Amino acid sequence: MNEEARDQAHRFLRPDERLIAACGYALAPGVPQPPESLLAPPDPADLGRRIEARLPGALRQLLTSRSHDTHRSRAAGPAVGGTAHGTGMEGGWESSAGRLLIGRAGVRGSVTGVLAVTDRRWFGLSDVSPVWQNTPALRQYWEAPRLEVAALRANPAGAHPKGRMDIEFTDGSWVALLASVPAHAPAFAAAAVRFH
Repeated sequence: MNEEARDQAHRFLRPDERLIAACGYALAPGVPQPPESLLAPPDPADLGRRIEARLPGALRQLLTSRSHDTHRSRAAGPAVGGTAHGTGMEGGWESSAGRLLIGRAGVRGSVTGVLAVTDRRWFGLSDVSPVWQNTPALRQYWEAPRLEVAALRANPAGAHPKGRMDIEFTDGSWVALLASVPAHAPAFAAAAVRFH
């Protein structure tokens, strides 16, 4: 099992909670991005706020309006994606799978993250540190009670690439993930299922 992912997840445990398994991951090909309209506005970085505060009013207003136009144009993209690898999600944005993806996109972090399962819940972490910072700054973006996850299937039949994991929810929705190290997917799924 991925010890680095376990160490990172361990810091987010609640009192008397036991970590079962953790795995580094990214979204699989074909997983759609939520529309920008479903996400909370991004928090400006401290440096960005300091720079913006020193700008003349008209320039600050121009910068802010251009930033909002960029977000609107990205939101106009397709709501559901598919690739040669197949569909990466089933269920709408209000489903359990949709809530996971909205939470993940909302932190505007790294493309990789950590998925963890404990004796009580599932949760996801994302690195939100600036690109120039070497030390990860993890933020929890999603959690669900253990009973909300029906199954985690590693390397499902007919699915590619290697390391794919489908997390299936009790509402019938699912989302495809890729283990950062493909060999970790079966061990992570086995540990999660064994405790389920």
